[in-house]
Amino acid sequence: MDWASGTVLDWFFLTVIALIYWTIDKHIGVKLFIAVTLTVYIHGLIKNTFSPIPAESSFTFSFPAREVQAATSFFGYLIPEISKKGFTILSSLFLLIISIITLLYGDRSLQDVIMAILIGIFIVYAVYRSMEWMGSVPEPIILSITLVLPSSLLLLFPEGAPYAGFLLGSGIGFSFEKMKGRIVPPHHTQNKIIMAILGLFGLVIIAYARTWVPSTTLIEFLHAALIGCWITYINPLLSIKLRLTHQEGNLPVK
Repeated sequence: MDWASGTVLDWFFLTVIALIYWTIDKHIGVKLFIAVTLTVYIHGLIKNTFSPIPAESSFTFSFPAREVQAATSFFGYLIPEISKKGFTILSSLFLLIISIITLLYGDRSLQDVIMAILIGIFIVYAVYRSMEWMGSVPEPIILSITLVLPSSLLLLFPEGAPYAGFLLGSGIGFSFEKMKGRIVPPHHTQNKIIMAILGLFGLVIIAYARTWVPSTTLIEFLHAALIGCWITYINPLLSIKLRLTHQEGNLPVK
């Protein structure tokens, strides 16, 4: 998910995730961020591992459809969280539309789409189970994991630097948010809108700033980490300073 030059679908997912985190539920937002980021990272890793296949080789491999895999993780995580029939039907319909468009215009086979859906479902399941386990782990250990895991993923697959960076930034930002920020989503609609506009404005500026610096693996990694940190920590902190919202244990903003 190289958001600085990503697809419309990439930006749609990122925007919705950020808005959920800032204005609705930060826990759902960060888990959704991790699920979608991991699924795109794994897609890139699979493609990098098996491509290119020598022309003389008899081995065949079908790459999962990236858009379908990301959409499966996105909606696959939200469906059980929201647990409403209407949303489940709407999400399934949206995923079906993406799959059909991918089949018709994305030069993909039915096998590519099926593989993408299965991988996306598996990643959602893995994120759910890992988050249940991490809920009982002390915060210093979680912070250590958020530093070590993205760095390891970067070394394993340098081309996936943006995705590893998102995991680093969102992990560090969320850990600091829990320790220092402890933000409560704004209660008033007006404050929600202002916080969302502030956050999206900063997000666009940071994403556009990517064009001002050289394109290297390390810079891509750090730039993506900054985006993740902006979403999970910096914008919530600014919103507290601007009295758009408040911290847990403090009185709501009037």
